[in-house]
Amino acid sequence: MKRKKDLYRLIHAMSKSEKRYFNLDAKKSGKKDAAYLQLFNTINKMETYDESILKAKFKHLSVDKAYLYNAILRSMRDYHSKKSRAAQIKEHLMDAKYLYERELYDLCEAALQEAKQLAEELGDHLSLLEINKQMRKVVKTTKKGIGEGALVSLQEVAKKSSLGVHEEFLALDADDLIFSKTVSRKELTNQEIEQFQKYLRELKIRHEKGFSSIHAEHRYHRASGFFNLLVQNIDEYFKAYSNVMKWWDKNPEFKEEAFYNYIIDVSNFLAACFRRERFDNFAMLIERLEQEHPTNIHHQKILFQRLFQFKLVHNINFGKIDNILIDAEEVHNGLLKFSINQSTQKVLILNIAILFLVSEKYDKCLNWCDLLLKKSKTNVRKDIDRGIYYIKLICSYELDEFELFENICRSTNRFLIKDNHSLMQYFLDFLQMIKKLVDTPLYTLKEEMINLKKYIEKMRFEIAGRIPLVGVDEMTICWIDSKLQKKSIAEIVRAGRKN
Repeated sequence: MKRKKDLYRLIHAMSKSEKRYFNLDAKKSGKKDAAYLQLFNTINKMETYDESILKAKFKHLSVDKAYLYNAILRSMRDYHSKKSRAAQIKEHLMDAKYLYERELYDLCEAALQEAKQLAEELGDHLSLLEINKQMRKVVKTTKKGIGEGALVSLQEVAKKSSLGVHEEFLALDADDLIFSKTVSRKELTNQEIEQFQKYLRELKIRHEKGFSSIHAEHRYHRASGFFNLLVQNIDEYFKAYSNVMKWWDKNPEFKEEAFYNYIIDVSNFLAACFRRERFDNFAMLIERLEQEHPTNIHHQKILFQRLFQFKLVHNINFGKIDNILIDAEEVHNGLLKFSINQSTQKVLILNIAILFLVSEKYDKCLNWCDLLLKKSKTNVRKDIDRGIYYIKLICSYELDEFELFENICRSTNRFLIKDNHSLMQYFLDFLQMIKKLVDTPLYTLKEEMINLKKYIEKMRFEIAGRIPLVGVDEMTICWIDSKLQKKSIAEIVRAGRKN
């Protein structure tokens, strides 16, 4: 712990059940009024960190903070070791070391065997090598099995584990190369492509022979998927992530231990399905995620984010509006429950607003638009803010309330001028064309709607790639078509998907 807020961040990252466990664990010592426990409860109640309050209340603050920080980590190791096989392996290894030093060699060997069984179940070759090293010490100390080749046998086992570790790090090297390019959004150089293809060739040979490490197989398919995404080979991207999901289906026992990785992989496969328009797989994966019920608060958070990011996009693209009220309530509850970055919050709120637009519930759509704008205190995702003003203009036009429409026009104009984007004129022109619709006689309304549609299509073509329109432009065209064809927006969206 180096920074003043580290302890605050740690405590506020804990789930309710973790905090409850820590309190009970701390009180076992019989010191219910211990300074470090009081410090824990004080910091836990803080909405924002204030060091001055703590200094006034605790005389030995730096000592108490250091003690509390370590006490929390000790308690959490105990709390999670009951659920984590990886943690149990480490505990068995520590037990074995203790028992060896007390010359209780039979008990030491039993602890190592338990650790070995768990490590084999997890495919944890690094732990298997550590277990192997300690087993050799026991054999050499007790001389048990020396004549029967016990050490030779352990050496052969170690070679297999070493091969597994080598495979895992080979796959990690490939994965890291692609990951760095994905994050930096830079194109692969010819040299990097050649280097990655060399990794893939070696991994493919090992895959065909059968990996010693089950995790190397997983990372091989995942790295292959990201590589093909970067070089825009969508068919191979889809194929690689199909293999990633087959790996999870074959090895379900790893899901509990690595649930976060599982959700990320499902998310990437959903993206691959969407790009390749394999919507049968997409719907199946959404249903699969909906059946997950993790108990860990952090797993609940990542599941909520990824599920609704994809589910809402799918519903928008297919005009699925039957459960919009249920989805909106779940998103609202999730945003209250979880601490989610502003960018993701905006994406989720935008998509709910668009779905309410598609379902023609314009008053509810406006409510969600206003909710999003309340969160726009920074420059995070200003493109979404522009899209929200688009939607607000359409909703206020549809609600046919003159004062509301005028207020939204004025607030949109203020936003655009303050935004001062280099392409602001496109948005100001759109605003004027929407205002013109209000005063247009009924017999020329169709013509003005067609002009608006042509303008949006022109706008999309001219500023494509220079400014994202977050799908609102496309949805505006669907709204116009619904007017021209006298159909619901959802019908237009569904018809567009069929075409």
